[in-house]
Amino acid sequence: MQHGRTHQVEAEQSSVNTMFAVLDEEVREKTARQSQALRTQADGAAEAYSRDLEAARLAQRLRKLRSAEGSLCFGRVDPSAPEAEALHIGRIGLRTAGGDVLLVDWRAEAARPFYSATMATTMGVRRRRHLTIDGREVTDVSDEILDGSPPLEGDMVGDGPLLSALSGARTGRMQEAAATLQSEQDQIVRSEHRGVMVVDGGPGTGKTIVALHRAAYVLYAFPTIADRGVLVFGPNQRFLDYISGVLPSLGENDVQLAATADLVGLAATTSDPDAVARLKGSPLLAQGLAARVGASQPHGVPLTLQTSHGTVTLPAAAVDTARRGALQEGRGHNNSRDLFKEFIVDSLVNELEQQAARDDTAFEEAVEELLGESIDSLAARDLDAAGHGENASSNGEMEVDWDLIREGLLVDESISRTVARVWPMLDAARTVRALFADLDALARLFPGASAQELESFEKQAAAGWSEADLAILDEAAELIEGPPEKIYGHVVIDEAQQLSAMAWRMLMRRCPERSMTVVGDLAQAGPSTTIRSWTQALEPFVQDRFVQHSLTVNYRTTAEILESVRPLLARIAPEQELSRSMRHGDAPLSVSADAGHIGDSLLELVEGLEARHPGELIGVVASAGDAAELAAALGETSASVIPAPDARGLEFDAVIVVDPEGIGAANEAGLRDLYVAQTRATKRLILLHPERVPALIG
Repeated sequence: MQHGRTHQVEAEQSSVNTMFAVLDEEVREKTARQSQALRTQADGAAEAYSRDLEAARLAQRLRKLRSAEGSLCFGRVDPSAPEAEALHIGRIGLRTAGGDVLLVDWRAEAARPFYSATMATTMGVRRRRHLTIDGREVTDVSDEILDGSPPLEGDMVGDGPLLSALSGARTGRMQEAAATLQSEQDQIVRSEHRGVMVVDGGPGTGKTIVALHRAAYVLYAFPTIADRGVLVFGPNQRFLDYISGVLPSLGENDVQLAATADLVGLAATTSDPDAVARLKGSPLLAQGLAARVGASQPHGVPLTLQTSHGTVTLPAAAVDTARRGALQEGRGHNNSRDLFKEFIVDSLVNELEQQAARDDTAFEEAVEELLGESIDSLAARDLDAAGHGENASSNGEMEVDWDLIREGLLVDESISRTVARVWPMLDAARTVRALFADLDALARLFPGASAQELESFEKQAAAGWSEADLAILDEAAELIEGPPEKIYGHVVIDEAQQLSAMAWRMLMRRCPERSMTVVGDLAQAGPSTTIRSWTQALEPFVQDRFVQHSLTVNYRTTAEILESVRPLLARIAPEQELSRSMRHGDAPLSVSADAGHIGDSLLELVEGLEARHPGELIGVVASAGDAAELAAALGETSASVIPAPDARGLEFDAVIVVDPEGIGAANEAGLRDLYVAQTRATKRLILLHPERVPALIG
């Protein structure tokens, strides 16, 4: 058997060597072409543009080639039909110089059977082979026989890489899973749906890995979407750091990872009470901001303008028409002022022209009444006397160049000052602070809120901006400065259950085409959101035009840990089924400690885990108020201390939850935070209780 495995490894090594030879040659060729393009002197702007475009295209391909080096080929499918050729599956596609396929990109349609074929639906596949590669060396192969035929010589039936990945130690960074995507995950990743797609599932079902591979697939399959780029949005910087290596390892570097602070350009420096955070997440604030900005524009009032041609008062209807015309392009309040002035000047010139015509008519009538003859007749007689006769024009009026007058009025300082007075420039931060200080306006928006809650709007803003404030500032910026400069062809939203309505608005304005992958678990929703269904979240933007998929298999948490949280899940989300675990392990452990010596007990637990399981990743989840003190108590240990509200999306080999009752009672979402905390572990869960061992929260 070992001899047979060695032979198969050597055979695959030969194939992989050929792939790397082609990859290396392409790297050399693309590098030379890139260098040549950069050295080329352009003759004119058009040629420079073409040169730079080619250099950028080559650079992008080189990045993909170099990123594939880590695990170039990870799979192979052997068809049942004897005349059909086997296909190797990997990170990128490669062909020989003659055009023969050496390696199929995992996102290509030809690669689908590697992920979707089963013994019930073979898709024409006899054998699915998984390759384990260390650098450029094939170290092992593992086969699955799918068509029911008996294993043949050369078939290396084994456990496969999925179980290896599940049982391996965590690294503190999420790893890509192109080699281990399961059928239900792959179906979602390569969906042809281009609108909003929701992927929900319990903890550990692979929502994030699906979302990231979906981003890579979109870049591959939909070039028009990819041209505008892909945004991956996460709840905080800790989470973004955790997932940051996945897409580059798949060869995709043209993706922006961002949290709210990155999009808005400001960092949150304070926090809101839960009740206030929910109020700040309400879309009613968008209405309040729109009303405040609109109040800085003229509505239903005439406008008097002093010009060198006289004083003109434009009626309210003309001013309102100018305002509507300026705003209809959606450029924002500040950027619309110049356009408003143009409309005002157009109305002004029209009024001056009409006034001049009226003055001319009145003058002619006065002359005719005084002399008994029209001014045209008098002019004609004078021309005849001068010898011009019939060839001369009978019109004695001087032509007025109204276009020239319009140009002069556009730069008239008096008009500019008048327009600036009725249409002042605004600032987003000052506008938000003004709304927060207007208790009457807030009371109209939130009639059910307490005076204390409304007063905290201004008090919190004086101390700094909160996370909820950032989405409000973004709303104000759009109203004042116009839409964001950077928009995306596709947006991936992770931990979407955390988003308030205002946060949804912030993300939607960055994706006007509404091409999105939304992943989350409503059972993990925090205290700042009032959203309890995906329909509630998405209906204001896409009505019912979204598709929803559910992941049902847990790849992270053992069955024993999952079973321990069943009562807790029944309390926070009674309608949600517990996911099915792929793995078994030890039952969770409860430990008591003297309340005054929690830090010492925690240190002892961490040091014990480090000694018994060296190299494993340890996470300590505690209430937000205790996290800093516990981190200090752990000193130089390898454990990471995570405030419970920040634990979403993370995973560790072992998790110690400190004072689970305290976490559960910390706020309105405390039980949800506790549910999240207890499902971060892949192998071991320890509950550290102060003073006594109580019954698990359920």
